Amino acid sequence: MIDIILYWANQGADILRLDAVAFLWKKMGSVCQNEREAHLLLQLMKDCCQVTAPGVLFIAEAIVAPSEISKYFGEDAINAKECEIAYNATLMALLWDAVATKNTALLNQGIKSHPIKLERATWLNYVRCHDDIGLGFDDHDVRLAGYDPAMHRRFLVDYFTGRFPGSPARGLPFGENPKTGDARISGSLASLVGLEAALESQDAAAIDDAIKTIVLLHGVILSFGGIPLLYYGDAIGALNSLEYLADASKAADNRWMNRSNFDWNKAKKRHQTGTVEQRIFSALKKMIVLRKETTAFADMDNRQLLDVDTPNLLVFSRVDPSNSRNRVLVVANFNVEAQTLPSDALRSNGFLQPEAMKDLCTGERIEVSNDMIALPPLSCLWLTD
Repeated sequence: MIDIILYWANQGADILRLDAVAFLWKKMGSVCQNEREAHLLLQLMKDCCQVTAPGVLFIAEAIVAPSEISKYFGEDAINAKECEIAYNATLMALLWDAVATKNTALLNQGIKSHPIKLERATWLNYVRCHDDIGLGFDDHDVRLAGYDPAMHRRFLVDYFTGRFPGSPARGLPFGENPKTGDARISGSLASLVGLEAALESQDAAAIDDAIKTIVLLHGVILSFGGIPLLYYGDAIGALNSLEYLADASKAADNRWMNRSNFDWNKAKKRHQTGTVEQRIFSALKKMIVLRKETTAFADMDNRQLLDVDTPNLLVFSRVDPSNSRNRVLVVANFNVEAQTLPSDALRSNGFLQPEAMKDLCTGERIEVSNDMIALPPLSCLWLTD
């Protein structure tokens, strides 16, 4: 393993992804996951790398329980280092829960319980990746959000595989357990939020909702704090592909639905005004530019979750530690209906003039009526005062 790391470091790699680190150590009679020896191996690899290639960073691909993920950063900032970056699988799962439920009960509760990272480390925030979506949030958080854990996961599997009445999602169950009903979910981002179904039915309103959802999800990961990961094809609304079924070596693994060959003809449409591809690509491109210019979005543990007592909203603030006047209020509405937010909820958190706030993404001032802020459906606003 050390030889492989050094090989890629000598090839000029700055960051190395360590696959399935939670399963590095096997032990008879155990679940062979998150064993102490796995952490010791990671510490050994980091020590060797710091001597031979000190500029190389490690990404921990540890898709495990929320309470276990942060342990792969290491025990402290000086000794027992492990990885500098870890996949934020918990946030990903919580975002998909909000997409299905159209509310943020579990999302807010899960963020409150989000593991604390070391100062020298960071999260890799993502909406989708090359694998399946695991529903790996904490059962205690699920109960606090008002759900039965087993029934709620069953609902999510049914929703994202299109079994739930009215669901527009086009995913497939992966690793399904016929006895318990547990499963993970395969599918591209666009197909899971309903874009595939909307395009087939030529439903303009449904197409709009799917595009809004894609932009909303990326608005959260771009502003949450950490490194945002955009999976290939997501920026142009890549749909599920069934081409893998013609390959006997892939046909039994439906994750290849979202691992298809990149469609360069579809990518060209991002330059054509009014196309689905252009609408998604231009919105994400603009947000990325704004994120680079916004000092409050620097990863300095400067995120504060606001309790606004509104079940469909995620609201948090980001403040530049070196200049408290540079701050952004992120407000995400996961509901398909417009929502309102009391101005007092912002005043009580230091935003004294809500009516003067504007959205960075549109440059427009927010609408305030009867001391209530109007929030469009399926939207993520970056508000500054």
